[in-house]
Amino acid sequence: MSFIPRGCLLLFAVLFALAAGLALWQVGATLGSASWLSALLRPDPENLSQVLLHEVLLPRVAMALLCGTALGLACTLIQQVLRNPLAEPMTLGIFPGAYLALALYTLYDGGAAGRELVALVGGALAVLVVLALAWPQRLSPMAVILCGMVVNLYCGAVSLAIALVHFDFLLGLQIWGGGSLEQAGWQPSAHLLAGLAGSVLTVWWIRRPLALLDSGESTARSLGAKVERTRLVALLVAVVLTALVVAQVGVIGFLGLAAPALARLLGARTLYQRLFCSAGIGAAILWATDQVVLLISTTQVFSAHLIPTGTVTSLLGVPLLVALLPRLRSGISSQWKPAWPMGSGFTFRRWLWLAGLLAVGLFLSLAVARGLDGWAIASWTEVQGLLFWQVPHTVLAMAAGGLLALAGTLLQRATANPMASPDLLGVSSGGALGIVVVVFAVSQPTPALLFTACLAGSLAALGGLLWLGRGTFTPQRLLLIGVAVSAWFQAMVSATLASGDPRAALMLQLVTGSTYYIPAVLAWAAAGVLVLGLCLVPLFSRWLQAFSLGEGAAASVGVPVARARLLILLFAGVLTTMATLLVGPLSFIGLLAPHIARLAGARRPLQQLWVAALLGAVLMMVSEWLGRQMIFPQQMPAGLVATLLGGPYLVLLMLYRRRQ
Repeated sequence: MSFIPRGCLLLFAVLFALAAGLALWQVGATLGSASWLSALLRPDPENLSQVLLHEVLLPRVAMALLCGTALGLACTLIQQVLRNPLAEPMTLGIFPGAYLALALYTLYDGGAAGRELVALVGGALAVLVVLALAWPQRLSPMAVILCGMVVNLYCGAVSLAIALVHFDFLLGLQIWGGGSLEQAGWQPSAHLLAGLAGSVLTVWWIRRPLALLDSGESTARSLGAKVERTRLVALLVAVVLTALVVAQVGVIGFLGLAAPALARLLGARTLYQRLFCSAGIGAAILWATDQVVLLISTTQVFSAHLIPTGTVTSLLGVPLLVALLPRLRSGISSQWKPAWPMGSGFTFRRWLWLAGLLAVGLFLSLAVARGLDGWAIASWTEVQGLLFWQVPHTVLAMAAGGLLALAGTLLQRATANPMASPDLLGVSSGGALGIVVVVFAVSQPTPALLFTACLAGSLAALGGLLWLGRGTFTPQRLLLIGVAVSAWFQAMVSATLASGDPRAALMLQLVTGSTYYIPAVLAWAAAGVLVLGLCLVPLFSRWLQAFSLGEGAAASVGVPVARARLLILLFAGVLTTMATLLVGPLSFIGLLAPHIARLAGARRPLQQLWVAALLGAVLMMVSEWLGRQMIFPQQMPAGLVATLLGGPYLVLLMLYRRRQ
């Protein structure tokens, strides 16, 4: 018994006792005084209670144990290969990649056969993209996590776009995708058990070279281990295990992160101990969580509003992610400076080109449209008649794009991190969460109430961000906390979608950037905030210029680094709050516009801020126009269109950086 640390044994005992007690209570409530043994072994087909026990409750218990074991093993393998305590299927993008692949498969095929293979392909493609993007940083923990969350956000945006266009058709997929463990037979558990057994045998085959990675790559090579092959096989096994879980029950978020972390905390030191204890803890946590969910949700086996167990694990896992951030400090470079190529200077000719882009965008937005008879270009008289209706939407989109671009530039300059953006800061997700709460709490929310809720949510997220990052305000700590907030928001969205509530459609429209519900007065107010922001950013130019030289150089010239970064973050948070209310939290404008401005030659901070704001306004205006045309007569939210268009460009930009 010395193989298993005492702390792990105690946790096993507590969790399994809790889960077993709740399961026995559930069995008693289902069967009453009927014979348990006959119901377990040979249920009477005419006895509904016995059928429910044998075909629903027991397969659910088996599925919880198998999924927890699989995810505990998968996450331990990923962390062993990447040497990253925060690496897991969610933060690497495996879960959202597999889920997106299944959504597309369900939409265009609809068959149940082949789901495991589809999920495997989707998860493998997602993790390959993450590793390719993080390779220039030598797969450092910071790079892997942030690139994984970029892929996570983009796959989530594509899934939301599919849900908006085919909401009724994919509603069942959305409910299942939240991580529901409901079962109707033993076949899914049998499939997962077979895959888990094969994966365990594969891990046993590579156990020795895998264990040698604990002593370092060079030492492992000197002892004869084939490091590359071992890493590839282990990572493939982890992807297979994750894909099998997604194909059977959907996304079980952050369980794989909790199990290895608790195993290490309770004394598991060697690889064999971590593998065994992580698998056991994962199984115990998921089984206990599922039983608690059943107890809280309803005393019935079936419920229209049953909370998905995977969503609960996501909500519980995000605080654990924040708690583990200090452990990652030693694995993060103290400076991650932008390495994007810069132009030779933003000349007068380039200002003219930018003005031309603005004119083309205005022409498309106001004069070109798709109608019942196809595409048409409006005459000047027709444009004048449409100005009253269309100008507020155009102004709204431009203001939101400019605000996001300003916030993104400030964040990238202040943190010396090219991946910083309002999306990853978590402030926009906090504002969107406030909107979600109001939509479900008030039958007919007014624009003023939505704005107040968005502002409160954004300020709460920003306050939590600053409190958790107090003392140092290091760029890495702040960004990873923001990533955690964004992940928590995604879990809340999944919970609302899985509830089956008809208000989920309205919630999706609001949090994905629909301009339909925004009044004209708010659009002009946002434009005023943008103008005010452009007037105030010169106050930060000296600090931003000093930050580009590094923290040490900035401090040596008299810049109060922590206070300056705090003020810049607060200002960026206010800008993000207004933009979130207009176009939702899903947009890569704040990430892309600063890079495009730098590529165009805007190298000085103030110049980059102004150019990025104008580029962001143009990009969001074009996104709003495309949203009105793509699925006519319906409308795709502008923020979601910007995300769909910006994601591939971001990947190309990061791959270009790799070649540099």
